[in-house]
Amino acid sequence: MVTTSFPRTSDDPSGHFVRAAALALADAGDEIHVIAPGGSPWDPPVPDGPLHVHHAGGGALFGWPGAVARARQNPLRLLAAATFAAGVRHRLSALGPVDRAIAHWIVPSAYPLLLDPRALSTAGSLHVHAHGADVRLLLRAPAFFRATVLRTLLDRGAQLSFAASALRDDLARALDPALAAALRGASRVELPALHLPALSDVAARAAALRASLDLAPDERLAVTAARLVPSKRVDLAIRAVCATPAAAPPVRLVLVGDGPERAALQRLAPPRVHFLGTLPRPEALAWIAAADVLLHPSALEAAPTVVREARAYGVPVIACAAGDIAAWAQDDPQIQLAEPDAAALTRALTAFARR
Repeated sequence: MVTTSFPRTSDDPSGHFVRAAALALADAGDEIHVIAPGGSPWDPPVPDGPLHVHHAGGGALFGWPGAVARARQNPLRLLAAATFAAGVRHRLSALGPVDRAIAHWIVPSAYPLLLDPRALSTAGSLHVHAHGADVRLLLRAPAFFRATVLRTLLDRGAQLSFAASALRDDLARALDPALAAALRGASRVELPALHLPALSDVAARAAALRASLDLAPDERLAVTAARLVPSKRVDLAIRAVCATPAAAPPVRLVLVGDGPERAALQRLAPPRVHFLGTLPRPEALAWIAAADVLLHPSALEAAPTVVREARAYGVPVIACAAGDIAAWAQDDPQIQLAEPDAAALTRALTAFARR
C-alpha cells in the first residue's frame, strides 16, 4: 500500500482512513506493508499493530495540514517529492514481488509511483483509491495529462475506487466519452473504511469534556473538526456562532484542528470559541461525541470522515453541500444542509439551538 498520508503518531491526524483501510485488510488475513512519508527509506519497518509501516522520506512535504498548505508555507518543501519518490522505489524494490499493489490517491501514489517499472515490475493486481485532492488536481491539470494518467492506469488493468460518486462524475465529465465509459466500467464508489471506538468507550470522556466547559443549562455545544485552511471555511462557523441572536439559546464552539489560518481565525473569534489545536485521535473523537451538533462548512470534500464519525456517534450535522454530503442528507434527516454563508449557517444553528 503506497500512500502520501498516514498517521506517524497518535497525535497525527493525517490519513486515519488509510490506516483503517489497511487494518481492515489485515483483519481479513492479508500481510500488509504500508509505504508512507516520513523517516528515512533505510529505516527498518515500524510495526503498527498487524501492519508493517515502511517510511520513504518526504516528510517535509507530505504531512499535516496537507501538501498544498505545506508547500505554500515553504515552496522548497516541494523538493521532498523527489525524495519520497526515490524512497518509494527503494522500499518496493526491497519488498520484491507482491500479490496486490494498492495506491491511496491517483497521483502521485498510483501515477507515477506504482507504474514506474524501476519501482514495481512484478506487481499483481493494482487497486487505486481516489479520495478528493487527487481528482481535483487532475481536473486542474491539462487535458492531455489527465487523459494520459487515466488511460495508463486502465491499460495496466487498475481497478479504481472513488470515495464519493461526485468525484467520479466530475472526473468522467472531464474526459472524452470513450475514456469516461472505460473509467466507469473499471471503477466503483466505495466509502473509505472507518475505524472507531464504540460510543460506549468514549461516552465517559465525552461527558467529562462537556463538564470542563461549564456550559449553562440551555447552552449548546457545537464542534468543528478540520484543518485550519481556507477551503475548510472555519471562519463561517465562527461567524455563525458570533451572530446567533441574544434571544436564542447560546452556542459554544470548539475547534479541533490546526493550520496556517489559526492566527487569523483567533483574531476573528469571540471568547466562547475555543481553539484546541491538533489532538490525539481518541481525544478528537471524544469531542465529536460530546457535541450537540457538528458544524462542517467545508467547500471541498468527497466523503468527509468527520461527518461520518459524528453520525456514527449520533451527533447531528449542519453542513454545506460538498462532495456526497447532499446525497447523504437525502437519506439522513440528521444531516442539515445550509448555504455557504454565515447568515445561512446562523439561521440553521439558531433553529437547532431552539429545538
